[in-house]
Formats: sequence, structure tokens, C-alpha cells
Amino acid sequence: KSKNRQQHIKNNYRTERTLNMKKFIYLNMLFILTAFVSALAEKQPEPVSMERDGPRFGFNIYTGDMVKSRFTDRPDGKEYSPFTTIFGWQFEKVLTSKDNNNQSIGVMFQATPLVAGLEQGLLIPVFNFMAGVRTQSGFEMAVGPSIIFNLQTDEPAQAISPSVSIALEYTISSGDFNFPTTLVLTPNLEPDLKHEEDGTISEHGQKGLRISYVVGFNW
Repeated sequence: KSKNRQQHIKNNYRTERTLNMKKFIYLNMLFILTAFVSALAEKQPEPVSMERDGPRFGFNIYTGDMVKSRFTDRPDGKEYSPFTTIFGWQFEKVLTSKDNNNQSIGVMFQATPLVAGLEQGLLIPVFNFMAGVRTQSGFEMAVGPSIIFNLQTDEPAQAISPSVSIALEYTISSGDFNFPTTLVLTPNLEPDLKHEEDGTISEHGQKGLRISYVVGFNW
């Protein structure tokens, strides 16, 4: 019995020693892993947030059925040019993180209220919201919804014309100032609104392509 007891004590001691050794190894592994993650996190810079708000101005060219519905075949009988100026203000936020080569690709968000047609006595409100990417060299590409408001109609279905815009932009930097130049393509596939019995269109929709060229500056 004494020998069995001593053997049992030895086995318990070995088991406890093995468990303590495993705990020691696990704690060391956890410490090394924590130190490695902390060192890796220190090497990664915090995202840099930049705001690039500023004025925007340029021109629109309308094509397709929207030329008739908005400019040449209006309910009031007046005719206007489908070439219009645009003025507005762009709110832009860029999130970027620079790497060791001083290169980065940022994520940007833009909200731009605009007014078109002022030079012809028209008031065409436009609102664009876009999200995209921006490179360190100044190239940008974005996509998002675009809404044109028609203030010349009382029909709710015609008061708002939604579509999707695709924008390509390049920014020239000089000192503390940035000068963005943007090409925006906005296709609209809205069908014609009314047809007569003989097939002629009595009321045109907003189908067509809106081409916009916009410049501006921010700091």
C-alpha cells in the first residue's frame, strides 16, 4: 500500500508539473502573439480623413427625349437650348491611409447640389450623391444616384427624375489648393409617358444621356 501511495503521489506530481508546463507555454505563446499584434498595429497608420468641399461650375449637354421634354417641346410652349450651365457646391470626404511607398488609395464620398439653366432663365435643381476611390496621383472614379427635379410640372410622377451617374475625375494640386476636373455621364432609361392610338408620342419621358463637365477648387 505504501508503494502504491508513493507511486500515486509521483503520478500526481508529474501530471501537475505537465499541466504547469503547458500553462507556461500557452502564456508565453499568448504574450508573443499579443506583442506581435501590437507591433503590427503600430506599423499601420491611422486612416487620414480629408474634407475637400468647394464650389463647382461647368456645363450640361442633354440628349435624347429629355431634350424635347425639358427644352424644345415644353408644356408652356417655350423653347430652350439643351446646352446649359451648372453651378453648385460639392461636399466631399476622403478616407485614405499611406503606406511606406507614400502611395495610397482612398475611399471618397461626395454630395453635390447643383442648379442648371440659370443663363436661360431656367431653374433645374440637380442632386448627386457618389461613392468611389481616389488615388494618390489625383485620379478618381465614382458612381451613385442622381436626381433632377422638375419645377415646371404638377404631376408627382414627373416631378422627380432619378438616374445613376458615373464620374471620372482628375485633381491638379498646387500648394494648398486643389483644382478638380470631372466628366460625368448620366444615362436615363425612363420610357415615354403617353402614346396616342396611332402610336405617336404625346408626352415624352426623360430618356437620354446627360453629359456634364465640371471644374472647381478646394483647399
